[in-house]
Parts: sequence; C-alpha cells; structure tokens
Amino acid sequence: MKRLASVLAAAAVLTVPAVASADGFLSPFIGVNFGGNTTEKSTVYGGALGFMGQRAGFEIDFGYTSEFFGDEEFNVDGKVVTLMGNVILGGRRGGFSPYATFGGGLIRTKIDVIDDVLDAEASKNNFGGNFGGGFFAGGKSLTLRADVRYFRAFNFEDGLDFDLDLGIIDDTLGFWRATVGVGLMW
Repeated sequence: MKRLASVLAAAAVLTVPAVASADGFLSPFIGVNFGGNTTEKSTVYGGALGFMGQRAGFEIDFGYTSEFFGDEEFNVDGKVVTLMGNVILGGRRGGFSPYATFGGGLIRTKIDVIDDVLDAEASKNNFGGNFGGGFFAGGKSLTLRADVRYFRAFNFEDGLDFDLDLGIIDDTLGFWRATVGVGLMW
C-alpha cells in the first residue's frame, strides 16, 4: 500500500509542469464491462473530469453498472460503482492523441438476492485500482475519446489478503471496461 501511494505521488509530481498549459475536459461515456468476475457483458455509464497537458494529465473517473452480477437463474442482481483518480500519460497534442492511464480509488459493490427462500443484500466499499489506455481524436473543443481499462478491488481487512468477500461471491473482483464518449475540452 505504501509503495502504491509513493508511485501515485511521484506520478502526480511529474505531471505538474504539464499543468501550466493544460486543457480541461469533461467526457461522458458509455461502454461495456467484460471478463473477470462479470457473469456476462454489462453496460456501464459514466464520465471523467480532468485536465490534459502536452505530456500528462489527471482525471476523476466515475462509472456505474446496474446489472454487473446479473444471474436470472438465481435471481441475483448486482451493481458496481467505480470512482477513481487517475494519472494520464501521453498528453494532448491535437488530432489523434493516444494515452496510458492508471490510478486508484473506490469500487463499491452491491448484490441483491431475491427468491422465495432467500432475500439478502450485501454491499461493500473497497479500495481498487485500474490501468489501461486509449485515445483522444478530434478538434480543440470537441473530441472523441475511447479507452479500455482493467479494474481490480482489494480487501485489506486481513493484512495482505486481497480477496473481496461479499458473503455471496467469495472471489477477487476484477474486470475489464471498454468505453467510448465525446469529450468537451476548454
């Protein structure tokens, strides 16, 4: 945990010179979660707010999935919310601008089981991380943004045990997310 905090702090310090010429952005998105703990592909909605310099930037990324653990056979419905602070490496150079991103924050899970025998609900807030990459493409004020990221939740309650235990699903939560959206730059 201390090592991760040190890496994030160092990356944030490295982005400071790029901030002087940064462009702010707001980028709503729609996408799909897949792989890992998803039972099937699920739609994710969200957005990012941040800034991009010529070499690097920072963003706050929010994602919401309403049917992440959906399973009609067992009447399971699960929601996942992600709220991440991310460093963006690659910068905004106009036209087509690829980037890599990584960061950490909150991954909140909520599972509802509803049937004739069992009516249960479990929710948990966990620290999580994400990494991935994507691109901005377009003009100075309106741009297309697309990216793919891997998310993983960690449970630090048992020392170095990184298992996510919701009482219903006993596994480490990890999944991929692919999104596309329109970015507004200023």
